[in-house]
Amino acid sequence: MKFRIKSIFLFLYLITVWVCTAQTKPHPEVNGTPKIYAPDLLDWPTDFPLKNPDLTEPTSNRIYDLHMQVNNCEAFDIILSTSGNYHMALTPFFYDHFIPKYKPNNWFYSTSPPIGVEQAIHQHLGYSNVSLNCMPHLVVGPKNIMDSLANVHLMEGRPIPLFTNKGNVMVVKKGNPKIIKGFWDLARKDIILATSNPLTEPGSFGNYAQSIYQIALQSKGEKEAHQLFTALFGKNTRRWVTGKRIHHREVPHLVYKGQADVGIVFYHLARYFVDTFPNEFEIIPLGGTITHPNPLPGNKIAKLFIAKVKANLSSGQQAVRDGFLNEIRNGALDSLLVRYHMNPIPKRK
Repeated sequence: MKFRIKSIFLFLYLITVWVCTAQTKPHPEVNGTPKIYAPDLLDWPTDFPLKNPDLTEPTSNRIYDLHMQVNNCEAFDIILSTSGNYHMALTPFFYDHFIPKYKPNNWFYSTSPPIGVEQAIHQHLGYSNVSLNCMPHLVVGPKNIMDSLANVHLMEGRPIPLFTNKGNVMVVKKGNPKIIKGFWDLARKDIILATSNPLTEPGSFGNYAQSIYQIALQSKGEKEAHQLFTALFGKNTRRWVTGKRIHHREVPHLVYKGQADVGIVFYHLARYFVDTFPNEFEIIPLGGTITHPNPLPGNKIAKLFIAKVKANLSSGQQAVRDGFLNEIRNGALDSLLVRYHMNPIPKRK
């Protein structure tokens, strides 16, 4: 009897082993290649070389899998909130000049549309699942941003002028498929224009819109200027597109994807687009030539300033901030501004 029971248990055990072994049999070799779905995007250069592990993937994982909340702002030696259109000059200044000289341990700066006033009021900057609950130490922006900072009593001292640009130009896809030759091609019914978003970037949009109207006004008069402006920006327009938030990334993307035939941007931005993606873009001047711009009458010149924010800083933070401003006053950024096609403004010592 015991032998029969043992035999039954042994038999059941062998059956179980056989079933489990059969279920874990290796699958056949994978020989296929999947189709990877990813939007065709411009591959912008990054500040740092990629190191493993790295989660950078710009289509569907834009910082969503980095979860961070920063509340201890004393850990940051410097926090800069700046208009982003001159980022190509600011980046080498920061990494190659400022950091080696002043050696800040922790820092961050944002190169977006000018949000410094809101950032100072709310002491917050968010990127997806990253929440940086800190007051900026310095703000860069045009005059209206400086005025707003002063009006809410958050400016310390007077703003320092940084640079002026060289006006605006049009940027088109390489090969200029719509054969756009000059400003008045914007009046063609087959041309779609890309600009910054007037709701999220009113400063740059105001510059571009004013330039279009004033160039037309001074070129052909009020009637033609009104017709062109209304055709582009009027209630029933079908010839105007924008991005949502940061036009120095979005306008070239719209042109690159064929969602716009032409974009209007600052000259130095257009040069950066062409230098970064020489096989994708080319420039149509609005006065002068591609290499020697001479803005047409009405082509608006923009000017940027930097200002200290009234913030409760430690002595160490104040020293680093003062060092940053001293480098600006001493002209350490100027050669980079010139390299990237901007006009530095002489500083008062």
